This record gives sequence, C-alpha cells and structure tokens, in this order.
Amino acid sequence: MIYTIQEKVITYPEQVLKEWQKGNKDWLPIDLTELVDCKSYFNKYFHECYALTHYLDNGWYGTAFYALGNSATSNSLYDAGRVLLSQYICPVKLSLLKGIRTGLTAGEPELFLFKPDGSLLFVKVQKAGKHLSEAELICLSNIKSVLECEVEIVYVMEGSKTYKPKIYDIKVVQFPNPLGV
Repeated sequence: MIYTIQEKVITYPEQVLKEWQKGNKDWLPIDLTELVDCKSYFNKYFHECYALTHYLDNGWYGTAFYALGNSATSNSLYDAGRVLLSQYICPVKLSLLKGIRTGLTAGEPELFLFKPDGSLLFVKVQKAGKHLSEAELICLSNIKSVLECEVEIVYVMEGSKTYKPKIYDIKVVQFPNPLGV
C-alpha cells in the first residue's frame, strides 16, 4: 500500500534564529530539560528545537533525543528517550523494527512525540537546502509499517520566505497481526 505524506510547513520569525545564533534560547520551554545539550550549540539543532516547541505548544509531548535501534547506546542523553519508546510502543513491534533496521543508523526522524490519549508520531524535520534521502524515506516506511505509528515531515523555515510543500509516497506493508501483537 502507498501512504502519501505532504510536508507541513512551520515558520519562525527571522529574529528568533538571530537570537539563537547569539546564544539566546529564551523561547524554549523551561521544562525541556532534555534540550540542555541543544542549548549549547549556536546553529546546530535550531530547526529541530523549533519544531519540537511547535508540537509541544499543540498538545504533544516528546523528545528529539531517542534512538529506535542500537545506535548511541553510550550516549546518556538518549536514555530518557529510550524509556519513552519502551513505555509507548509494544516491545514486540519495537524488537521487530530493530531487527529490520540492524546495522542501519541513518534516516531516523528527529522527533518522537506522544499524547496522553496514546497517539504516537514520528517527525522528520527538514530545512532549506536539505532533501530527504532514500534512507529517511525507508525509515518512515518501516515505522509506519511495523510500529503502525503516524509519521510526518515538517519543513521549518523563516517566515518571510516562500516554499511549496513537497509530497512523498512511501510503501507501507500491512502485517496480518504481526507476531501475535
């Protein structure tokens, strides 16, 4: 089955990026303690942090620091994200996804989000000059097929710019009751 994803566009005021580059991160919600590492960078992670803040403002909870597979196992910054994954995703499905993605570290979406009602969402964050790779599209397909979670692609850009959102088609495999789950 083909699943179509249309990019969503999130815009930010030019001044917010300028302030970020100067080290001012006051617009980040105070309760985002997992973004402490993010705050130490100037240009790095701006788009991911801005997108995460957008989703948090819209009723989602989540993190940019998680790993679906066995990558970054020695990085303690990802520990809380791994715990969140294990709380919200069926362990059998998560194990199946890890098996499918063994040896693959590229392509994972930047954000893992959840709502108290059980809704789950993985978000790939795009910015100017970047294009989705085949590995990223395959990972979104794997997540949608195996974990049966929603996936989105957001394009984060400065508000005065213009951009036509892209449309992507990914292949989704529907498993008949995978592994009894």
